[in-house]
Amino acid sequence: MNVKSSLAVMCFAASFACQSAQAAIQAMATRVIYEAPASAATLTIKNNVSKPYMVQTWLEGKTGETKNLPIIVVPPLLKLDPDKESILKFIYSGQGLPTNQESLFWINIQEIPPTAQEKNVLQLAIRSRIKLFYRPKEVKTSLDDAVKQLNWFVDGQQLKVTNPSPLHITIGVLKLNAQGKPHDNFVQDMVAPNSTITVLEHIPVTTQTISFTYINDYGGATAVPSVNIHRK
Repeated sequence: MNVKSSLAVMCFAASFACQSAQAAIQAMATRVIYEAPASAATLTIKNNVSKPYMVQTWLEGKTGETKNLPIIVVPPLLKLDPDKESILKFIYSGQGLPTNQESLFWINIQEIPPTAQEKNVLQLAIRSRIKLFYRPKEVKTSLDDAVKQLNWFVDGQQLKVTNPSPLHITIGVLKLNAQGKPHDNFVQDMVAPNSTITVLEHIPVTTQTISFTYINDYGGATAVPSVNIHRK
């Protein structure tokens, strides 16, 4: 086998390993809702493999910042034995976040595998990221009510949506018109409070209605029946 062929096989093997690898450390939820005035929110993580793993955890703000955040995660580093669970706790300092709308953070869970005993073994350390929403006590709107306030419209050939509510809303699957095919490859899928995003591009001129699902507080998909759209 020549050098080029060897490199090709190595690259293919590495790619296959990356695609087929599963995280050893599993988060037992797809999102965390931190509802004030609770003193903390929690997330359970589990080690699903037969070896102990170290786990590093940290938070990022919505633009990727990690320093001087008003919410911390504890513990930031822990050892998790095989088939055991641990609880991450998120604590807000009480200052620094708006009281009139929800705030978004990203929870990072970085697994650190034990040192391999065998030689020439490829170990993958997987990092998981899930959303943390801090919901102030002053916000009385439910996610169901917030979704009803969405304003869908077409601007040129772009399908856009405006969210006038104080909550983040994530779109799951969307159909154009009653018989349209499902779309889930969006330009953007989450619309922040008091914001407008582009969801799809190159919308057919025949589009008059949409139906969609949104991700609820439990990480499931809730269906919304047909909604009229208008054009600018």
